[in-house]
Amino acid sequence: MVVITVVIVLGISLTSGLTNTRDLLIDKAATAMESAENDLTELLNPAAYQTQYIAKLIGEGKLDVNNQDQLRDYLLAAVAGTPQISTLSFVGPTLQGMASSRDSQNIITFDESRDPVARLAIREISNRKKGSWGQLIYVPTLQETILSFREPIIQDGQFIGALIATITVTTVNNRMNAAQSLTNGKRFILYGQDHVLLQQGISRPASGLSVDNVVPKLEEVDDPVLRKIWSEERENLDLLGDSTAFESHYLEVEDEGYIFIYKQLDGYSDKTFTIGYWIRDEDISTELRRLAVAGIAGLVIMLLSALVAIVIGRRISRPVLMLSDASRQISNLDFQAVKSLPRSRFTEVNEANDAYNAMLRGLTWFETYVPKSLVRKLMESGEANSEERIVTVMFTDITGFTPQAEGMKTEEVANFLNHHFELITSCIEAEGGTVDKFIGDAVMAFWGAPEIQEDHAARACRAAMAIKEAIIADNKKRREEGLTEVHMRIGIHTGPLVVGNIGSAGRLNYTVVGDTVNTAQRMEQHGKTLSPDQKEEVFILMTDATYKAAPDINATKIGDYQLKGRQDPVTIYQLT
Repeated sequence: MVVITVVIVLGISLTSGLTNTRDLLIDKAATAMESAENDLTELLNPAAYQTQYIAKLIGEGKLDVNNQDQLRDYLLAAVAGTPQISTLSFVGPTLQGMASSRDSQNIITFDESRDPVARLAIREISNRKKGSWGQLIYVPTLQETILSFREPIIQDGQFIGALIATITVTTVNNRMNAAQSLTNGKRFILYGQDHVLLQQGISRPASGLSVDNVVPKLEEVDDPVLRKIWSEERENLDLLGDSTAFESHYLEVEDEGYIFIYKQLDGYSDKTFTIGYWIRDEDISTELRRLAVAGIAGLVIMLLSALVAIVIGRRISRPVLMLSDASRQISNLDFQAVKSLPRSRFTEVNEANDAYNAMLRGLTWFETYVPKSLVRKLMESGEANSEERIVTVMFTDITGFTPQAEGMKTEEVANFLNHHFELITSCIEAEGGTVDKFIGDAVMAFWGAPEIQEDHAARACRAAMAIKEAIIADNKKRREEGLTEVHMRIGIHTGPLVVGNIGSAGRLNYTVVGDTVNTAQRMEQHGKTLSPDQKEEVFILMTDATYKAAPDINATKIGDYQLKGRQDPVTIYQLT
């Protein structure tokens, strides 16, 4: 019975191993095809998105095509911000317009009204409701073939022109050749069935191109394997099964076997792109044979060690699983909910449990002094190297706290501040902010680091309004309890700062340093000048830099004021 069982297990294990290897090959091929498709679409799509965005601005009247200077600036900025774009052109209905060129870094004006091909092209674009990629075009002056995305511009129901973005085939080749590809595979992209857009390792423009022959024909390329891709001698590849992620076939070229995997991609030209790889059959079959031999040897060794492993494994698996579960809970940074591990009869497990328990005690104290939210952000974003970044800084301060605290006991002061800080920090963290430090009764916080937040100014403003609502609600309770109301000042400023780990090797703080911090603190202090009696429960001031960075926030301009330490007046707004 033991022999029969071992034979059955060996047979099942070997079959399963080979099946898993086959599945891994399929997954690897599918991943490679998906990666190849993503490499191409991630190159082309941004050019289309940039073109559509500018066309939308024109259509909505936010960008006036009759304002030549404004249009020129937008075209130049679009090319600068989208490196793959070679030229971006605006063409009016009369075929007059201007184009920004990456090579010249300048604006070119043109008049194609006498060109019948151009008239036909603009008519075709005007009949479309949305943008599309056109056919490949060979440009003799560039000796280069380009891809073009054409976006019609509709304003008040009327066609007023088009935006055309071009990308050279050389750019596509360079980007695709620089991307990671399938090991031992040769990547290619076909234009239609019989033309070659890209061959791995070849980035220079092909010779012999013309208006009628925009990319090399399949039979013209110097790759004998790729030339035979559609040979009638090709065979379906049973090894890779009926995958829906790609197609595949097997072909012999000069007495050597090759495997082709490929998929079709529509919507980026007038013809379908075929993206794929060819791989030598030997590279795959050798790996299969090696895996099969290794699998058999591994199964034999596994049987010899199984008896010992079963006995020992059952005894040590339970404490190991407990350690694993406890470690997983640690990753959630909820140290209070994690329990200490018990002692074990196994020395190694017991030492691991003791080390874990010591770590847990240290982390529990660590949690008291380092904000959990900051630790989690640093874990997600990686090492916090010092760098300059645009951030928004907030300072809060309690109005008249010093005389108020003089009439309170030490314990009452501590309880009051803890409750106050809990209100403030919860509002800050709800908007993704980082509490930097507590300074007496003041709080300093910032947005835009360690994680990048494009709307950091708006987040800070929303947090300030949330603090205001929280203080108003808390004051209502204080009045009901016969306690004195809490009044606050808040200052907000947006600007460049150095962010990261600041300090010595033995004592680091993740903080922000720079004049922006000083300005934010002076904004809070300036509230004393603007509202000396401060009838408002929360008086919020922000600079024009924050106001411009958060245009959707409701704020009232107070005026221009000279702040301490600033040469120029600062425009101040009150957040309402």
